[in-house]
Amino acid sequence: MNTQQWGDRIDALVANTPHLSTGRVLAECASTQDHARALGIGALVVAQRQSGGRGQRGNVWADTGQDGLAFSVCLPATTNPQRSADIAAAIVDALADLFPGRITVKHPNDVLLDDRKLAGVLIEQADGQAVIGIGINVAQTNWPPPLDETAISLAQAGIKLDRLDLLERVLPEVLRAWQAA
Repeated sequence: MNTQQWGDRIDALVANTPHLSTGRVLAECASTQDHARALGIGALVVAQRQSGGRGQRGNVWADTGQDGLAFSVCLPATTNPQRSADIAAAIVDALADLFPGRITVKHPNDVLLDDRKLAGVLIEQADGQAVIGIGINVAQTNWPPPLDETAISLAQAGIKLDRLDLLERVLPEVLRAWQAA
């Protein structure tokens, strides 16, 4: 899918989603977190490719080209310490019908499918903003060591899902979870 098609879909998603006011599609960036933070509360930033994704405690989110979904949304900050787990649980809820009983949260911020990492959540808060970054493995078919032992994609689990269709499925659950507490 080209950047213009992505832009049209993101514009429609933002227009029809409460709490969002701005959407951006980047062909490539180091991290969607930085761009969402700069745009401010209500921003959604999606990268066709993210080359420098971050995880909790300084971990690196592996770049797998255009096979994954990487996005960040900027919302008002919170004082609730369980937010990463809440967002991971929202991703589980969004995907549960695809994998009944097979998808879980590994506290505090990972989503596991068959005990392998499918997705991760990173929340960075400062200056009244919470930037929620989410990476989901979508179409990868193989992994470099040591990820080949611990990671899984939707494709490897037998689910073929377009990255933007996945975003449209997951984002409303993430926003509901954030607003709930």
